[in-house]
Amino acid sequence: MAEGHFLACFEEYLVSLGMAPATIANYLVDIRDLSSWLGGQGLPLLNADTNHIRHYCQALRRQGRSVSTINRRLQAVRKFYDFAVQAGFSPYNPAREVERLSEHSAAPPRVLTADEAGELLRAVGDGMDSLARRDRAILLLLLETGLRPSELVDLRVEDVVLQAGSGYVLVGQDMESGGRCLPIGSEACAALRACMRVRAPAFGVDHLFVSRLGQPLSVRSVQRLVSDCAQAAGLEGVSVHSLRHTFAHDVLEETQDPSEVARALGLRDIAGVRRYRE
Repeated sequence: MAEGHFLACFEEYLVSLGMAPATIANYLVDIRDLSSWLGGQGLPLLNADTNHIRHYCQALRRQGRSVSTINRRLQAVRKFYDFAVQAGFSPYNPAREVERLSEHSAAPPRVLTADEAGELLRAVGDGMDSLARRDRAILLLLLETGLRPSELVDLRVEDVVLQAGSGYVLVGQDMESGGRCLPIGSEACAALRACMRVRAPAFGVDHLFVSRLGQPLSVRSVQRLVSDCAQAAGLEGVSVHSLRHTFAHDVLEETQDPSEVARALGLRDIAGVRRYRE
């Protein structure tokens, strides 16, 4: 039976309960979103189990959805499967055992998809002036290295080595004193070269990223840049820390080695890497 038929029957069920039209519309939107997410896992809407619903809620947290939004969606999902059980479409309600989130629960890291990262970069625009080139280089460097904002603004020109098609960034002290060497790809290298060609004159300042007046950037300036670009791209829940989370998540997915992630992030041990396993 087609999904459209299920949703039409569900809508009739909600109407029979005397629900407000706006609530019914929201419930239908929520169920379509769940169906789309399940489809990405290769599952029909009525084949979900409790773990699928729980993982769906976790995915919403990673997207930066608020606790109240997730709980509202969970309520819609419970109502849908209640209907499915009553109508004989499903043997049980897989959402019944999924707990509502506490308003005080800590949000998991917001991890950007490849498409979202692309949208964030496009929000900088294709300007050829020094600020546009600088901002694009900053975003790419954050995504490719997972640098803390404080580490990024402390970078000096000599900390970046650009080679043919690749390069690396030296963060902190020299390698013998506990610093770390982070590789960067061709796109970030190209952006950094473009940035350095038009870098504002910075007399007595050797920082890599400077303002229009040639002064070192502040952490707040970097935070504002990411926030403004995320807003322009229509991305919710994205902050400068989301780019570090995205880098860590990608490294863990690629290497399956928490110690490698900890090393790249400059963490003392692997305890802080556990949050990227979700």
